[in-house]
Amino acid sequence: MKKACIFLPILFLVWANVSFGFVTTAKTALVVDNTTGDVLLSKDIHRPIPPASMSKLMTLWMVFEALEKDRLSLQEKLIVSRRAWKKGGSKMFLRQGEKVTIENLIRGVIIQSGNDACIVLAEGLGGTEENFAELMTIRAKEIGLEHSNFSNSTGWPDPKQKMSSSDLLLLAEKIRTQFPEYYKIFKEIEFTWDGITQKNRNPLLAMKLGVDGLKTGYTEEAGYGLIASAKQGKRRISFIITGLKSTGQRAREAKGITTWAFRHFKLHSLFEKNENIVNAPIWLGTKKTIELASPVETRFLTPRNPNDLISAKIILDGEIVAPIKKGQPIKGRLVIETKPLKSENTSTRKLFFPLIANETVKKGGFTIRVRTNFLSIKKHIFDLFRVKE
Repeated sequence: MKKACIFLPILFLVWANVSFGFVTTAKTALVVDNTTGDVLLSKDIHRPIPPASMSKLMTLWMVFEALEKDRLSLQEKLIVSRRAWKKGGSKMFLRQGEKVTIENLIRGVIIQSGNDACIVLAEGLGGTEENFAELMTIRAKEIGLEHSNFSNSTGWPDPKQKMSSSDLLLLAEKIRTQFPEYYKIFKEIEFTWDGITQKNRNPLLAMKLGVDGLKTGYTEEAGYGLIASAKQGKRRISFIITGLKSTGQRAREAKGITTWAFRHFKLHSLFEKNENIVNAPIWLGTKKTIELASPVETRFLTPRNPNDLISAKIILDGEIVAPIKKGQPIKGRLVIETKPLKSENTSTRKLFFPLIANETVKKGGFTIRVRTNFLSIKKHIFDLFRVKE
């Protein structure tokens, strides 16, 4: 049986600049449009690298899960050990023997990147930092981080402490979507503990680019890195850059990526969720046609280039036969064809969206069944719809 192909009268002309590529000096980089799931930039994203303080996101994930499962509470206090107090690098400046709430320790990790705060949390959850690191590695694999291994809670240099850029960005997105009540802490500009105020190390928070998280990192081996997420209008992007040579270079690259990702791509929303798309023929029903819709909003990106044409069509994998209930899946799809997002790709890009019935059509009586059986035969003979070969 041939597939019926119903073309929709949709044609867009998108205007803007002619170049939409971005060249980064980062050793690894990944830019994702969270609204559509499109990867806008990818560079060596699966290679395990030293994650530096960006691996603190996994420590925070463990804490957030413990809070969610009521194994911890925000106001519970943990004791600062000598090991935590002595730890070098970035610090919350905790004192040995003092008791600190989980809530303050979380802010010490997120805003001040405190190694001491990480160790207190690790010892509170795992008994020892070494045991906690083992738990981190096990849990990372369980949530889909395929290229991650931990030997400590802080990101302190160690040959066994590795994460890939793809894992880090996946973890960041999981934190944002699954723990929104804690994610909002990432956009806080500063935190004061024991009379010492420290600024958030994320350079994008003050640039009015819509950035509301997440984490920077630096070691001599890893270079300067950053994971960030930003929202402008209906779009959200997330990205990671690693291996940069200075804080200034990191800030410039991060600002450039954020500006590029929002400016050089346009979000289209062709049909709302459950919005009627087309009236398609239905056989053996009390009506001759049935409204079809998509159960999801049909959102997609295009590059802002001149003469980028977008077409849309409905392809049905056979006849629709009554009875059909509203919301029932239809064998077919909405196909949207656009120019590619990446300049080096010369082929067109096809996006596929599912279809459902947008109304209920009952089975007709004997007379209707006779008539539609005749029309069905006539349809195949006279090819009433455009046919996809």
